[in-house]
Amino acid sequence: MKQIKKKLFLFLIFIITNISAAQANVTTYNVEGIFTEPSAYDTIFSGTFDWDGSTLSNLQGAMNSSMFYKEDELNLTLSNNLITDMNGSVVTASIFLNPSSVVFATGGYDATEEYMLSETFGMAGIAPTPNPSNAYFTFSFDTVNDILTPIGVSSTMQYGDCTPEGMMGSLCMTAFGDVLPGSSRGAGTMSGYASSLSISAVPVPAAVWLFASALLGLVGVSRKRTLSV
Repeated sequence: MKQIKKKLFLFLIFIITNISAAQANVTTYNVEGIFTEPSAYDTIFSGTFDWDGSTLSNLQGAMNSSMFYKEDELNLTLSNNLITDMNGSVVTASIFLNPSSVVFATGGYDATEEYMLSETFGMAGIAPTPNPSNAYFTFSFDTVNDILTPIGVSSTMQYGDCTPEGMMGSLCMTAFGDVLPGSSRGAGTMSGYASSLSISAVPVPAAVWLFASALLGLVGVSRKRTLSV
């Protein structure tokens, strides 16, 4: 009986140690990016990602079709084709609606190219075939001292939406950069601009620690009873 209890105690220690190590090595973060759209509803991305101190992974989330849906109706699920770049301590990440980085009619996903001409229609912003009705979200953060700090949205946060569900149909809608000098509008397709970016660590579920503590407590009580007998 003592051997069983000893093994159980060591097993619990092993579990708790591994939980602690996993939490220390990989942390899940919430990320929310808001783009102000002067002409309609704001465009909002809300999601999560994992960070192990050097690599970003599992970035996923949802975004409302550009300027069309209310902020709480996040209908575009972005989780495909994660592209990351690390420049010094700065990490930049982009994810897509479809498993392709092709967003605009002539390819690519840089928001500053929202006026790329369609080879088919010759019109600014049109997203004809073979564009896969794609969308994307890009953001950046600094990793100095293991603290993830959002980078100024004026230069790093952007989105593009070429899906037909957006307010302007098959037009590629975008927002990026800050408000233009001397104006209250931005450089996005409909004068939209990046307005806020927040990143926060997801707390370790309290239930995990309570469960482990309770098991250890039971083992301790059991050991005391055995010793007293």
